[in-house]
Amino acid sequence: MRCYLTVLQILVLLSLSIGLMVYHKTWVLGFFQTTHLGQAGQLGLILNGLILLLFLLGLMRIILLVLSYAREQGALNQFIQRLRDKVANPTYKMVQHALIVDRFMAVKEITEQHMNVDQGALASTLAASQNSRFTLIRFVHNTLILAGVFGTIVSLSVALVGAAGLLDSPDSLEEMGTIIGGMSMALSTTITAIICYVFYTYFHLRLQDIRTQLLANIEDVTARLILPQFRTVESNLLHDVSVLAGELRLTAESIAHIQQRFLQAGERLQQAVDELQNSIGSGSRDIRVIRESLREGFRLDAERSSIQSSGRTR
Repeated sequence: MRCYLTVLQILVLLSLSIGLMVYHKTWVLGFFQTTHLGQAGQLGLILNGLILLLFLLGLMRIILLVLSYAREQGALNQFIQRLRDKVANPTYKMVQHALIVDRFMAVKEITEQHMNVDQGALASTLAASQNSRFTLIRFVHNTLILAGVFGTIVSLSVALVGAAGLLDSPDSLEEMGTIIGGMSMALSTTITAIICYVFYTYFHLRLQDIRTQLLANIEDVTARLILPQFRTVESNLLHDVSVLAGELRLTAESIAHIQQRFLQAGERLQQAVDELQNSIGSGSRDIRVIRESLREGFRLDAERSSIQSSGRTR
């Protein structure tokens, strides 16, 4: 949607500009030609024409790239729909040189060689290849304003030549016209270059936004939909082993912690048993002392001896 809106804006701008130029043909020719005296007028027309030609050349390249990215976005949407429909070959009967098809085939080729897919490297390669398509656009963008400066310098040079001729013949109307034409030509070339540069910069930025959004969509589809389909058995096993190793490590740490707690509980239990044995030993000694004291106090041995002797007499 953004691609076609940008193309529509460019076409509307060109249509309005051409319409105004045709409607005000006399004024436009007077502005570009600046003066009909001498060769300065024709030179102004040539310089302004070169600036406009450079501007139109850059706009045509922008239109072609915008339409190309529109087709790429359409292919990307078709590819996503096929993946969601779980089609066996999502690239079937698609444009073979589409960016998303190239990305799909690259990932497939890398995984068939049992290698890990470096999405960052693929993204850098894609960005570099797309950046090379902007050579003419960047050239026009950097040259437009310089073309205006060049036209100004040439115009001032013409004006200085006329001023030099005016010194030789002060009453020469032709030399005076050359001076005025040179100054007017400097003004017209500067205005033309600035206007073209402003509009061209706007559409240049629109094109960069479209490219950035398309590349971001391709990387998102690669990460979410393409890469999960090409996870090999080895990568699955390695992933499962790594997950299992992590879980075993956590389990071992838990067991070691529980074992340490059991050791501490065993030590405390041993201390309790020792204390119990000590208390039992001291209690038995106290019982023996009490028993001996009772024997001595109640003379249990003497009474037992007298009872035994009386039983024998009977």
